[in-house]
Amino acid sequence: MPQSERAGWLQPPILAVAALTALIVSALVLGAGLVLLELRRAELERARAEIHSLAVILAEQSSRAFEGATVALRGVQYRLSDTIGQSLPLDSFPVQALLSARSAGLPQIRSIFVIDPHGYPTNSSLPGGPPPDSLADRDYFRRAAAAGSEELVISAPILSRADGRWTLIIACRLDDPEGNFRGVLAVSILIDYFEGFYSRVDPRVRRRIELLDGSGVLVAGAPPDPVLTGRPTAMLPAGLMPGPGVSGEVVMVTEASHGRNRFIAYRAVPQYPLAISVAIDEDDALYAWPQIMRPIVGGAVIVSLLILVAAGGLIWSLLRHEEAESELRESDERLRQMLQSVTDGIVILDECFAVVLCNRAAEHMFGCDAAKLVGRPFEDLLAPPSRAVFVRIAGVWRDAGLGERGGLGQAEMRGLHADGSEFPAECSFSATVFRDNRIFTVVLRDLTERRKSDENLRVTNQRLLELSTAMQNVREQERADVAREMHDELGQLLTGIRLELSWLGGRLPADRADLREKVGVIKGQLSQTIGSVRRITYQLRPLILDDLGLVAAISWLVDDFSKRTGVGVTLDVDERDEPPRGGSQALSLFRVLQESLTNIIKYAHARAVLIEFRRDGDDWRLTVSDDGVGFVVDDVRRTGLGLLGMRERARANGGVLSVFSVPGEGTRIEMRIPVQS
Repeated sequence: MPQSERAGWLQPPILAVAALTALIVSALVLGAGLVLLELRRAELERARAEIHSLAVILAEQSSRAFEGATVALRGVQYRLSDTIGQSLPLDSFPVQALLSARSAGLPQIRSIFVIDPHGYPTNSSLPGGPPPDSLADRDYFRRAAAAGSEELVISAPILSRADGRWTLIIACRLDDPEGNFRGVLAVSILIDYFEGFYSRVDPRVRRRIELLDGSGVLVAGAPPDPVLTGRPTAMLPAGLMPGPGVSGEVVMVTEASHGRNRFIAYRAVPQYPLAISVAIDEDDALYAWPQIMRPIVGGAVIVSLLILVAAGGLIWSLLRHEEAESELRESDERLRQMLQSVTDGIVILDECFAVVLCNRAAEHMFGCDAAKLVGRPFEDLLAPPSRAVFVRIAGVWRDAGLGERGGLGQAEMRGLHADGSEFPAECSFSATVFRDNRIFTVVLRDLTERRKSDENLRVTNQRLLELSTAMQNVREQERADVAREMHDELGQLLTGIRLELSWLGGRLPADRADLREKVGVIKGQLSQTIGSVRRITYQLRPLILDDLGLVAAISWLVDDFSKRTGVGVTLDVDERDEPPRGGSQALSLFRVLQESLTNIIKYAHARAVLIEFRRDGDDWRLTVSDDGVGFVVDDVRRTGLGLLGMRERARANGGVLSVFSVPGEGTRIEMRIPVQS
């Protein structure tokens, strides 16, 4: 380097720029490193909290599964210990039917079976009956035979001699009326049932979930490991299993293995001598760490590059060519980051529909990184039912020719995760040509969360319907109580006062006409009051509905409606059949008719009304038709609370309410509810 050029490098401004550049880059790198360390610590804490919560949840779920099997076992024991059950031979058909009925609907139960005192199975809930092999050598048989009838014996994992499946046995002793040993009743629980629902726990994260007995013997695991099942795999920490002075809470353990930590959460299964362990390696706990680290490192690198490029431009103007290349690299990085930042999965295919490029969202959806996806046929990434749809779309594109560009439509498909699970996705297909090569692009949007939201909305609506029905029942009960009290107490008091006035009026002097007139006025007012009380009582809850039935209540309501309004009503009812008196169906039908007549007076301005009620097959059908002004049904559906209440009454009884109306042509309301058996 010439002396003058060396002197230029040593000028104070250039040295200041170089020193400042070095200081800023160092601070940026140090800050990014500290942020990454803190985020890594937080990620590990999150993983520990996650396995802690997961251990609690899985312990409770496992306890419920065992509790279901225990309840079924105790139910059979109770039935076989009563007078009838003691009289039945253990190998009889009624006992087999009892075993089958108790095990039905419990997927965790393989079978419920009975063993005679000699150790031979005599009956089973399995269709083909129990295997003939002796079970006298089984540990659970000997323990149950020696235990009391109220004690439960839980076996170690057992490999079935019949089909080679691992099972867990819960057994209890059966005694005859004299207390003699009658046999052993046992329930066989499928271990792969637990492995199945353990394996469905967030497959994106690699965890080891194990169900252990009190000695650390593996009962079930996810991922399943048939080689280790039934063998000791862990030493349970002290204080895990509930006992005197032991709380039975989650015990967190950290183990060191090959220089890396392994976090394990132990939780005892409530009410059973079993425990759940959820373990995750430090590397697996940091499965999302690369996604967190890359943007930070990339950002720090980009900013550092910008600083160095700016400093280089000030220090050395001859590096313009290098600056251009740096800008090109920066542009490539930006494009890559843009592709990776898209939340939808993007997969680019070649002419043979093999994957050539995908973003991080697509890797997450399919459960493997880009290196494993590139080169695979896209058809292999779809569930079998969706492959035919993709082949059809791909065939349309292949037959369109080289010049075909643009979108090819959308389709809902099911993708195939690396662990074999399926997920719903909305796929958009498009095609283009780049350098005479046809490129096929698939954009996937995961619909799993949307489906969960739809299901949550359905459950919420169902709960709202149940709440509405409960509130309606409470309101009807309160109205019935008030109506009964007004009829029984207030009505009797007013009638008694009227009789006393009649008695008083009959004993007034003949020359006191003014008093006789006053008593007559009071008697008239009392008669009006009695009528008002009767009318209010029947509006709250027509007692005739409970005493005489729905048909009589409809007749009374129609007569009262005609007298009050002057509207002509034609009544067509089948008096031979009606819902049970005072039941919810009769009350709902009456309330819908009552609301319909109220709407006719308020809105319809009708001159004639037709009411029909009869049994139509397996349904009760109530129809109210009028010749009023009618209305637009869609508008009332949005604003009409009366129609909404009628629909809720129909839905609460498993029925449906239909409204037919045209402005100027009247209205017809039809309610159908199924006849209760």
